[in-house]
Amino acid sequence: MNCIGVNYKKVPLEIRERYAFSAEEQREFHKRLKISAHCAGSVIVSTCNRSEIYFCGKAELIAGVERELAAYKELDGQEMLGQIYVYSGDAALRHLFHVTCGLDSMVLGEDEILRQVKDGYLLAQGEGMVCNEINIAFQGAMSSAKSIKTNTLLSKTPVSVGTLAANRIEGFLKEQGTGKVLLIGITGQIGGILAKNLYDKGITEITGTSRRHGMISEGSGGNYGGSDRIVSFADRYAYVDEADVIVSATTGPHYTFVAQKLAVHIKTAKPRLFVDLAVPRDIDRAVAELAQCELVDVDDFTRAAAHNNEIKLHEKDKAELILTEKLEETKKSIYMSDFMEQNGRIFAKWKDRNFESVFYRLKDRMTAEQLKGLMEAIAGLEE
Repeated sequence: MNCIGVNYKKVPLEIRERYAFSAEEQREFHKRLKISAHCAGSVIVSTCNRSEIYFCGKAELIAGVERELAAYKELDGQEMLGQIYVYSGDAALRHLFHVTCGLDSMVLGEDEILRQVKDGYLLAQGEGMVCNEINIAFQGAMSSAKSIKTNTLLSKTPVSVGTLAANRIEGFLKEQGTGKVLLIGITGQIGGILAKNLYDKGITEITGTSRRHGMISEGSGGNYGGSDRIVSFADRYAYVDEADVIVSATTGPHYTFVAQKLAVHIKTAKPRLFVDLAVPRDIDRAVAELAQCELVDVDDFTRAAAHNNEIKLHEKDKAELILTEKLEETKKSIYMSDFMEQNGRIFAKWKDRNFESVFYRLKDRMTAEQLKGLMEAIAGLEE
């Protein structure tokens, strides 16, 4: 198996976009590889961070697939060679495992890539482009990813401030048995991401603020991650009393909330969580001194992210051990499949000597490379 691709490590987004494949483009390119490049099997994995073509064939086939890619995407061939990476044989297989398991992702251990790899595999299968080697390789990689997800904390340990903040808010609301959020700066980048994360968690009673008059509307549900309404920033204090969580995610230079004014507007006695995601901070520190008010800021989440990164690095070592074991099993399966296809007559010829039984017992006790050497020696007996 071989792999040609681009990813976030080597080229920026504006270049990666040129290599992206829609589902329909994948179908067209599979047909093109089958007819023009005489490719027996192929899978395309296309995400915002990478586009990769996995295909079966000898190393000489790589140049042909490169030409097909350049022609199909209307790329300059020489320029393309400076942007892509190429893996072949065991290196391509190992790369596939690392990609599928989230160990090559921008966010270490992220789950989404497994679904994206599976989607590419299933699409190729529907096009009749999953040959035996591709099937064994992708099944092994996906099995490895599932094992890592089950047996490590890699994908269960968030490190982004947005995710950590959303988790903290979710935990607080569950403790209180309530669910109303006031989000200052919902129309901004950080606020919009947080609103979407909250909405994905089922937290939909979100009131957001906007400084732009034309965006203010009651019952605007869904425009910013499912918020029930967008209200004027100038009226923000009027919505504090009903809120259980108050978030500030602005980029302005002034305080969004000061303790003295909050004390006037808070009428209902209940626990409230204030979350300050602004840099510099824009919620008055004295808010933490108000009755039943808790204040956390971006530094708290940054420290949590650093701690979680340490956990991830430790879990990465565990994941690599699982990956290596699964990779070894997959390589053996590929070698065995190739050997059986080319030398099946040996099994038939030596069947009465229990050769097949002994052979499979040896397989379980050897490394992939030892097994490969044994098969080459056995095949040589027939020459």
